[in-house]
Amino acid sequence: MSSSQENSAAQALPDGTKIDLLYCHVLPNAPTFKLATLKVTYQPGAFTERHRHGNAFVSASVLSGRVQSQINDGPVEEFGEGDSWSENPGDIHSISRNASQTEVASFIATFVCPVDQEEFVIFDCPACKVVQNA
Repeated sequence: MSSSQENSAAQALPDGTKIDLLYCHVLPNAPTFKLATLKVTYQPGAFTERHRHGNAFVSASVLSGRVQSQINDGPVEEFGEGDSWSENPGDIHSISRNASQTEVASFIATFVCPVDQEEFVIFDCPACKVVQNA
């Protein structure tokens, strides 16, 4: 991300939430798609607002701590280190938060999306910004 995009993304995130773009590459065997990976870190009690991921398929895996997640109107699920979940294009990530008030939690989210998609985390409130590709 450029520094201005990082600043915009940071302003949209609640205190204690950090999202880093680790990499983004066009898939050579499917050049109309790209693979991007974000690392999300939640300080104790931190979260992200309700959001979606555009036309991306997302696979997420917990690196540390415990994360609570709700997709669309499904059940709120809790995932620990090594656990994973997925989200389909168009899904609403209704809840994404650290399950702990005392420990840090982090996870990796890998996106497969159209090459022209620049927004990876699209918040559903008009005042919120987006986390974008560099």
